[in-house]
Amino acid sequence: MKDLGKAFSAYFKDPQWFSKTLIAILWMLLCIVGIGIFVLAGYFVQITQRVMRKEEVVLPSWGDIGAKIVLGFKLIVTYAVYMIPMVILFVPVLILAVLSGAGDQADAMPILFSVYIFGITLLLIPYGLALSLFSPNIMYRFAENERISDALDVAALCREFKGNWQNALVVALITMGIQSIAGMGVFLLFVGVFFTIFYTYVVSSYLCGVLYLSRGQQEPFL
Repeated sequence: MKDLGKAFSAYFKDPQWFSKTLIAILWMLLCIVGIGIFVLAGYFVQITQRVMRKEEVVLPSWGDIGAKIVLGFKLIVTYAVYMIPMVILFVPVLILAVLSGAGDQADAMPILFSVYIFGITLLLIPYGLALSLFSPNIMYRFAENERISDALDVAALCREFKGNWQNALVVALITMGIQSIAGMGVFLLFVGVFFTIFYTYVVSSYLCGVLYLSRGQQEPFL
């Protein structure tokens, strides 16, 4: 539990946390043109790596943007691969949507369309939940050697999740919880939104590193 608590306080223990946050907000604004997404994703990977190395200061500097872009690009590719099944399932939706408005059997198409949507929803909900539960494991496996193949090794992911399922479940639930309330930053006006989102992802990245360090421990977090 002590390690989990540090995930929320480590952010503010960095003497330069405020200036680093301002730079992060600038990169979040640049997400509009795309490049900011890769930089921030790489930054979060570096946070996980710092926790895995047990470094005291977990917020990286904003130097070496090239390395962050490469890391971020590889991480996004990793998650994009996991999204392929969902994309494939939605292709027939587009086809049925077109067919429902044309042809002699147009009256039957809306029914078929509704049945298919219901069916894929039954598949996507558990798949999305499983992806969320495995996400911290995916993150630290990629961060360990910076290899996409490590993060896509489903068999290894399942073994590690099974061997450390209590801690993995705790981290996944906390991560999903804090990210779901990130939008509450709207109450702090414009800048507050960006700060809250950035802070929640920093905490989530920290927790991924904590989960990595918890492997082999005898006692779970809770």
